Amino acid sequence: MEYKDLIARMKSVRNYKKDALSSEIIQKLRDYLSQSKRLIKDIEIEAMLKNRDEVYDKLKNIAGYNDTMLDAPHYLIFLSEESDHYIENTGYAAEDVRLKAYELGVGSCWITVNDGELIKERLSIKSDKKLTALISLGFDDNKNKVIYENVSEYNPSKADVSIVEDNVSERLRISDVVYMKKWGENADPDEVANLGLLEAFFYARLAPSTKNRQPWRFIYDDGTVILALRKDQNVNEYEEKIDTGIVMLYYELIVDNTLFNMDWKFGKTGKEYEIPSDYHIVAYCMS
Repeated sequence: MEYKDLIARMKSVRNYKKDALSSEIIQKLRDYLSQSKRLIKDIEIEAMLKNRDEVYDKLKNIAGYNDTMLDAPHYLIFLSEESDHYIENTGYAAEDVRLKAYELGVGSCWITVNDGELIKERLSIKSDKKLTALISLGFDDNKNKVIYENVSEYNPSKADVSIVEDNVSERLRISDVVYMKKWGENADPDEVANLGLLEAFFYARLAPSTKNRQPWRFIYDDGTVILALRKDQNVNEYEEKIDTGIVMLYYELIVDNTLFNMDWKFGKTGKEYEIPSDYHIVAYCMS
């Protein structure tokens, strides 16, 4: 997949046409479900694709933002064995499937899950695995206006320009989300470019997040990249972990594509970096 272009252009779709996906597209998605990228390969994940008549009426009062279910022709459901960082792993894997769907011309959106066991019961899913993701799928009805920059001509070093401008949020600049050595030392885009990491940070900041709050911050410290996440009272632990998995995917996709293969490690490096109390370090990697 051309990940840079897909990341730059993909948006969450909340209004769908009633048209069902073609059998060809459905088969391509089913084939990809078992191939999608994993953050932790040892964690078992099951993914299933269901139609509207199997899902919508059964979940319309128990899933979605403020229990308002998105009405779509199809839904993706992810189940995972319970293990360390299994929710982050689902965020990573499911977002990769969303990118594949977008490559096929299919819109999608994460749906808030408050009670996975209740959803399994309503959908008659018999599995010991935890329900970790619910995603709507279908063709965008284009009710939301979106303006795109020309990606091929865009210069990411101009960090005050947003590649995507929509009616939901504006993206933070690279200097707002990347620090050098310690917290608060805003990175100069030219300095980040000299390190070969400008594109990785640029595309990582386009990652979707719960309520579009853009909670992630990075610290670059002599070859180590530290990922910190903001704690928000109106966002639960599940949503924080899904957001973590997604931004880890975006950063790694670009690094793997432009520089080298890398692996995230959960936890801290041993240094504190003067992180404020409303943030916490979740992971790090070698750049």
